[in-house]
Amino acid sequence: MGFIGSMKYFGIMIVATFLTFFFHEMSHWIAYGLLGYDAGFTLNGASLKDSSIVLSNTHRVITSASGPLFTIIQAIIFYFILLKYKSKMLYPFLFLPFLMRLGASWANRFEPNDEGRISLILGWNLYTLSAIVVTSLLILVFQVSRKNKFSLIFNIVTFVVSAILMFGLVYLNMKLKIRFV
Repeated sequence: MGFIGSMKYFGIMIVATFLTFFFHEMSHWIAYGLLGYDAGFTLNGASLKDSSIVLSNTHRVITSASGPLFTIIQAIIFYFILLKYKSKMLYPFLFLPFLMRLGASWANRFEPNDEGRISLILGWNLYTLSAIVVTSLLILVFQVSRKNKFSLIFNIVTFVVSAILMFGLVYLNMKLKIRFV
């Protein structure tokens, strides 16, 4: 991949990072709305507008699961697209769901989120569902990478740049607190 190809790939990584986070959080917001709650969302969080409301465990599972479910569906769709078309330019749309859920799994150590909350509600270890999701997404990434002959260096660069973009997005979200709803 030449300089122009690399810049195009970097641009696609930025778009993939933004869209993956946006639709993940929007899925949480939609779940809240479908359950009758007034909620809002940012690029890295969705929450009830009235913080005094306590959700039932069932509603907590539904609202917590909605974001990861969308992210998993995104990964599965791009897994099949990448098996058919072998396009490096679409790879970030598969890779970012894996890295996002890996980051969320790590963030469970500070405060349970999505899969961590669901695991605790089900009486499991905090990391059980996160490990299942991350492992499943890693398998998809590995299979596409192997079948499409994406090199180790390409994957390392994708990992590093994606991680920087992801942490940058989370940082900007903390500083700017832009709410979409």
